[in-house]
Amino acid sequence: MDHANAHRADRLDRLGLIAGPLAVLILFVWFAGWTGPAPHAGVRAIIVLLSSTPWALGWLVAAFGLGWPLQRLLDPRGDDPFVVQLGLGIAAMLIIDAALGALGALQWGGSIGAWTLLLTGIALAIVQRRYPAPTVDRTPSPVPWLFWMAAPALAVLLLAACSAPGWLWASEFGGYDALSYHLQLPKEWMTLGRIEPLTHNVYSYLPGYVEAAYYHLAVLVGDPIQAVYACQLLHASMAVLTAIVVARLAGRMVDRSVARPVGTVAAVLLIGTPWVVVVGSLGYNEMAVTLLLAIALCILLAPSPTTWQHGVILGLLTAAACGAKLTAAGFVLGPLMIVALFTIARRRWLGVILAAGVAGLFGLLPYLLRNWIYSGNPVFPFMTGIFGSAHWSQDQVGNWIAGHVSEAALGPRLIELWNQLWRFGLGPNPSPSEPWSPQWSLLPWLAAVSLIFCLASPSLRRVTLKVAALLTAQVLFWLTLTHLKSRFLLVGVVGATLSIALALGLILPALQSRIGARRAHALLAALLLAWSCVPVIIYAGERSGAPAASAGQASLLTGENLSESERTEWAQAGFPAIYLNHLLPDRARTLLVGEARPLYYRADIAYQTTWDRGPLSQIMRALPSQPNRWADELRNRGFTHLLVSDEMLVRWAASGWNDPNLTVPKVRAFADQYCDVEHDWPDSRITLYRLR
Repeated sequence: MDHANAHRADRLDRLGLIAGPLAVLILFVWFAGWTGPAPHAGVRAIIVLLSSTPWALGWLVAAFGLGWPLQRLLDPRGDDPFVVQLGLGIAAMLIIDAALGALGALQWGGSIGAWTLLLTGIALAIVQRRYPAPTVDRTPSPVPWLFWMAAPALAVLLLAACSAPGWLWASEFGGYDALSYHLQLPKEWMTLGRIEPLTHNVYSYLPGYVEAAYYHLAVLVGDPIQAVYACQLLHASMAVLTAIVVARLAGRMVDRSVARPVGTVAAVLLIGTPWVVVVGSLGYNEMAVTLLLAIALCILLAPSPTTWQHGVILGLLTAAACGAKLTAAGFVLGPLMIVALFTIARRRWLGVILAAGVAGLFGLLPYLLRNWIYSGNPVFPFMTGIFGSAHWSQDQVGNWIAGHVSEAALGPRLIELWNQLWRFGLGPNPSPSEPWSPQWSLLPWLAAVSLIFCLASPSLRRVTLKVAALLTAQVLFWLTLTHLKSRFLLVGVVGATLSIALALGLILPALQSRIGARRAHALLAALLLAWSCVPVIIYAGERSGAPAASAGQASLLTGENLSESERTEWAQAGFPAIYLNHLLPDRARTLLVGEARPLYYRADIAYQTTWDRGPLSQIMRALPSQPNRWADELRNRGFTHLLVSDEMLVRWAASGWNDPNLTVPKVRAFADQYCDVEHDWPDSRITLYRLR
């Protein structure tokens, strides 16, 4: 690039530092007003953004600070100390949150434990500025102006993260998993004062490292419902950080003359992929996995040799990724091992593997020890044939396996790969009852073409093979050991965007020489802006065109920000949580049957997931032919009411996962004979009964 073009690019970058964030904010407010029929949706969204973002950023800054001493110890003169410190810090923070949470230390003195960890990390981040790494250039590098072509997608990502959980998205059935366990478990742990497995919610036996971070935020905020926005914004921030890390890695993989624009394109492609916006804006855990994977790739694909110290780093990163989401064992650990075979010198294999194994085991100890203490099986509900099934029956074990691993033959699996990846949201929907929108955009097609194109280049063939091996291993794991849903391939977004970046690294120099750098970059800007608008289109179609209506409305869904008359109106209109929270007597205790999304219930309730067995099921099994005694037994356990969700019981039964005792006819027959109807919500097929 000549000096004139370089000077022009610098000016655009500096202008982008002001115009870019301003554009995101303007689009944020505009989208909120445009898609939020409720008055002041934009104002509510801004209030949530301003009040909740500091908690998420505080957690990230503390994590970055914790990574400083680890980076200086393990990789003091590395190729990219910022990325290594970020990865080590986030891994350390997740592991420490899980460990301290299990000990009950985060709630020592109310919230002193949580604040101590946060402030310690922030203090380290501040002190670090006086002791920069020797390889760091302290001159700030402006964000490339091309990055701000992601403004529409960024605005939707943040706006959706400021929405009350349960409203978005259709592909996630309103964020069902967040309401059922990602955000619900921190609420229950906060009541208990510690992280511990719960026999009524099997997901609490999963590692739950991201949920431990959400628990940390809930303790800091002081209320788990008010903390949901901070949790969602933390997850969204991890999506943005993934894009930044991918940009740095992509820029390092191509010719230096086009490193900045190519890296920026990779970042915008990642942020603008609809699945990233959908999942990243929910209180889920996938973006922690993508971030840790991208950082691990930065280490493996670095120019310098991989040492045993790097093995320690990789072990901690993969342990934290598996702690965030256990399927990372197949989507991250396995593929990284394959890439390592192509990357690490053979004479170093043993040292790196041993170091990574020890560090990885250490990083997973909070999960393994907790499960072993509570269930006798360190990996429950997996490997039950070896370590035992704890409190579960063999039927429950079978249901769990059937619900999480497809039993289809190879042919149907490949058809699902075609439908769930290559043409997801494009053309006729093969399953009309399931949501169908272009969540991948054109990413799989662009990635495949890019890989083929780059394999023909001798200079890029070696690194292209590594990226191709990564993606192939991830797809094979998805095909063989998952239940074949599109979202579970999201971790592949890292390799897919790197593939496209490699191809662009070959194409861009030729394009610049043919039409000029300015026109080439303008063309890229137009294409990236169009790419970033796809999530906007999907978002605008959510909730009958009113996706922003729930911005900042979590407190309304509990009934707390409503007047007495409004509570009665909302409760009777279709909000059982408000009814239980405010219209039942204080002494009331309600058993939820079929309802496993209890996030907004502040009343005294009991529930169970479809995989678990709750009080009514236990009583039915113990007294199968004595329904006249079921109500007595429920009353003896303190229950006064029964809330029955027909819709979920039917869905669970249709899937084959349901508790055989909890069928709609059986539960309804009992309730109709031995209970009185307190209130009925026919639209949602939910009925609240009062035990006689």
